Amino acid sequence: MVAFRIAFGLCAALVAARFVARGWVGRLYLDPTYHFTYPSLGWVRPLAPWAMYGGYGLMVMAGLALAVGWHHRWAAAVFTVCFAYAEAIDVTTYLNHYELVTLMGVLCCVLPIPGRRGRRGRQTVDRWVVWVLRFQLAVVYVFAGIGKVDVQWLLHGEPLHTWLRGRSDLPLVGGWLGEPGLAVALSIAGAVFDLSIVGFLLWRRSRPWAYVAVIGFHLITGWLFPGIGAFPLVMIALTPIFFAPDWPQRVGARLGRVAVVRPDPVRDGRIERRPTKLVAVGVGLWVLVQLVVPLRHLAYPGDVRWTEEGYRWSWRVLLTEKEGLATFTLRDPADGATQRIYPGDELAPHQVRYMATRPDLIRQYARHLADEAEAEGWARPRVTAEVWVTMNGWPRQLLIDPEADLAAEGTGLGASPSILPSPGEGDG
Repeated sequence: MVAFRIAFGLCAALVAARFVARGWVGRLYLDPTYHFTYPSLGWVRPLAPWAMYGGYGLMVMAGLALAVGWHHRWAAAVFTVCFAYAEAIDVTTYLNHYELVTLMGVLCCVLPIPGRRGRRGRQTVDRWVVWVLRFQLAVVYVFAGIGKVDVQWLLHGEPLHTWLRGRSDLPLVGGWLGEPGLAVALSIAGAVFDLSIVGFLLWRRSRPWAYVAVIGFHLITGWLFPGIGAFPLVMIALTPIFFAPDWPQRVGARLGRVAVVRPDPVRDGRIERRPTKLVAVGVGLWVLVQLVVPLRHLAYPGDVRWTEEGYRWSWRVLLTEKEGLATFTLRDPADGATQRIYPGDELAPHQVRYMATRPDLIRQYARHLADEAEAEGWARPRVTAEVWVTMNGWPRQLLIDPEADLAAEGTGLGASPSILPSPGEGDG
């Protein structure tokens, strides 16, 4: 558990430092004049530049404090609150590993993870605490594998084939990456890896080889797809939670630095105990949420890759390649006058790319345009959108009914009536 705390703290500090080092704080949060918000979180806005940069500096320090065990729960809380606030500013910054970092930060706040050694003598950790963290990582792998049980992924190798063709400039292997057979083979291997790796990590005999596979898999995906950010590093660093509890001591013993000391309930002053009823209920609710939220897309009609309804927080990693082009039309109900709106005139390039393939953000931007028009003295205008999208090599097709008034469409959790069927409806 100490090794896990150190690994997560360093990953947290690195993730925050990357935002500053790569200029993302300014480009993603400070430069855009409009931000796409999550439901009920419209009040989350960018802070002043000094506060945004100060917040990321605070995250780096909190991550390091967590790693060294200095007031580790408070450090985890500070990091998690700051990180979650920053990620809630704009939906277009969403990535799966940001969700994982947030969830692990919450667990580091509430679970009895040991701090610095020696302050109160040796400590033991109840077995259920370790299994909660194992479960959280297993959710990522298993749901990523379930999402890959799909005709497009397994039989056509898409979107992997599309991405690999784009990396034909790589030395040595570039000429092979455009082969369709390679994409299919790698897609099948990826599905098998995600669906089986948790079992191999739990089995003592296969665990060392399974971790070698984890390292190889994530290094390769990180090399081929740099857009997934720190996700490979986070998974490599946290997966040792599946190892036997004394693995850090055994590694230290092999390096000749420490001796392996087995836990002794009498010496440690504590025996393993079951969680209280309140803790058991809390853990049960956490597990239930982690299992239900990734499956909520089943409550919506159509292909989730196309509609995006229930796609976020479902651990569907690297399953979709979409490009879209969206233009909006405002029509004054009083005199029928129209105005054509191109999102690139207001939005940042990354916001345009993200919004143009996601119906919920298209509707959100339509309401924003209607609100702006009303503020300028218009009657509430009709806002329609012409949105052409291609996905996983399919022909370009309209995503949204071009006659639907998106500004008048509801914002509830129900399915959107304005989303048109996908070109591959029923295929996969």
